[in-house]
Amino acid sequence: MSHITKRGISRRELLRLIGVTTTGAALAACAPVATGPAAEEGTGAPGAERVTIRFWNHWLAGRVELMDQIIANFEEEYPHIHVENLTQPWERRQENMFAALASNDPPEVVMATRAEILKLAHDGLIIPINDLVEGHNLDLNVFYPSEIGNFYWQGQLYSMPMPTGGGITSLTLINVDMFEAAGKEPVVPTTWSELEDVAREFTVLDDRGIVTLGANVGTGVGDFFAWLYCNNGRIYSDDLRQTAFNSPEGVATLEWMVNFTNEINGGVQNITDFFITGQEANEAQPWYNDIQLINFPNVSIFFHMQTFKPEMKWDMGLRPYNDANPQAESHGLSGEQFAWGYPIPTGVPESKHEAAFLWMKKITYDMDGGCWFMQQQGRPSPLKACNEDPSYYDVNPKWDKVLKSLESDVSVDILPEHARIRDMVDQAVQAAMFGDKTPQAALDEAAAQAQAVIDEFWSKQG
Repeated sequence: MSHITKRGISRRELLRLIGVTTTGAALAACAPVATGPAAEEGTGAPGAERVTIRFWNHWLAGRVELMDQIIANFEEEYPHIHVENLTQPWERRQENMFAALASNDPPEVVMATRAEILKLAHDGLIIPINDLVEGHNLDLNVFYPSEIGNFYWQGQLYSMPMPTGGGITSLTLINVDMFEAAGKEPVVPTTWSELEDVAREFTVLDDRGIVTLGANVGTGVGDFFAWLYCNNGRIYSDDLRQTAFNSPEGVATLEWMVNFTNEINGGVQNITDFFITGQEANEAQPWYNDIQLINFPNVSIFFHMQTFKPEMKWDMGLRPYNDANPQAESHGLSGEQFAWGYPIPTGVPESKHEAAFLWMKKITYDMDGGCWFMQQQGRPSPLKACNEDPSYYDVNPKWDKVLKSLESDVSVDILPEHARIRDMVDQAVQAAMFGDKTPQAALDEAAAQAQAVIDEFWSKQG
């Protein structure tokens, strides 16, 4: 159905196009790709060739079993299609994915972020799915406009969404058990000042570091962008031709993060040591052990709390905003980084496009696929009808607050070069957090570097 001009591409060229650093390229050169070749075709159900779809993804922990159940139902519906669930670790996620795409036999469906998908689409490394969507008479109005809109580039659609791109930065959770143990009335802070006061009251330090953490405002670029939008700031200008993150709002945001981390939490190294258990959800994390009072997670937290500490008493609200700025409000970001999609690489034979698309459709568009997967985790779906199901309250009694948090999200327009620019801003944030540069100097330097990338991008657009 789709009209794709296939072209060969070396791993070195792919990494150059993606913009991975020299170190990243070296890592990717020895990173594993899809496990084994695709199964032989021609052994499936009568009247249809047997097709194997390798699904490269990061749905780990208790979600593996959920995904395997969807696969079993899908294979019963389509007996000629076999899906291999190739779960991948978070460590070196991006490098490993790029290496898989650069191989001569890439996985048929790959889980990737919105920023990665826009870059891959711009460089012609994944296929548009417009013809496949039309061929199956799909009604894309079943999705929230901001969610499906995250995966268009130059009028072409490259994936359908699952989970939401929203609900990533808008949440504030508190551990009610810790408040009650201290004899305090539980309160969800709504402003930066309230957050500082509560964090100071509950944070305990000793000569080894943090014993009990009131709150961590973060030390990376994703944290900076999240707080920036709660201070009436922006990453880019509305026309995407100028940087905006080094505005007075941006500088004030990074200064506040640096001061909070140093004055309340004792510095970046204390935070690093406190969260030594890593990125992947596990029961050893401070949040599940009553030593972290306030958390700023994404909506996946609800499933993890069910898994690791179902008896935990908690409450939630929106991310605090800067009460010193009259223009500031609480906002979450939709699509800035972790809006997940499932594109089909151009290296996949056209004979497999239909089967790969059917699997993409199952985990995104179908109520018994993507919707069910979200419901089991108590997290929202990009499908409007899915979120209206009252059964959500059985899994998450605070579902009305989750939907309110989604309403606070703003969709962030980004360029295909956003990943490169994000890395530049991350380096600036790190330089400020470690005291190597002032927040103003660090952001100004990153803005100059990013502006050169933006100018180069637009100069090539004809």
